[in-house]
Formats: sequence, structure tokens, C-alpha cells
Amino acid sequence: MAELPESVDRDIREGRTILAVQAIRKARGCPLREAVDLYHQRYGELHPEPDSAREAPRPRVLRFERDGSLVVFEGLQDGR
Repeated sequence: MAELPESVDRDIREGRTILAVQAIRKARGCPLREAVDLYHQRYGELHPEPDSAREAPRPRVLRFERDGSLVVFEGLQDGR
């Protein structure tokens, strides 16, 4: 997205979503919906998902013990 001002990337990195969308609309002269779509596209480029986030979640079983504590079993097969 070379046609967007540098301030858009800075605003996205610093969590200023509204300012980033406003800057995209001004630079592109586009409607809000398109600016939001461009924001999400650029956000994804600047914040790629780590490989671990792409893995399927492991099964998890939660169980309360008699003493009130919570036990978490992760990665179990067939719920056992």
C-alpha cells in the first residue's frame, strides 16, 4: 500500500484506529467501509499472525476439584 501516507502505518502500530481510518479515507477519497477494509488489510500486513496462532487449538478439559481448585487438562484425546 505505497499510496497511503506514513502516518497510517504509525497510527496502526500505535493503536490509533480512528485516525488511521480517517487518513485512509482522506488519502483515497473512499467510503468508510472501503477505508475500514483497507485498514484491516494493512493491519494484517503490519501484524502477521505467528505460526503458533495458525495451529488448531488443542482440546481442553476443565474440572473443579472438591477443594474448589480448577484443574485444566490440555491436549487430551477423546476427552480422557
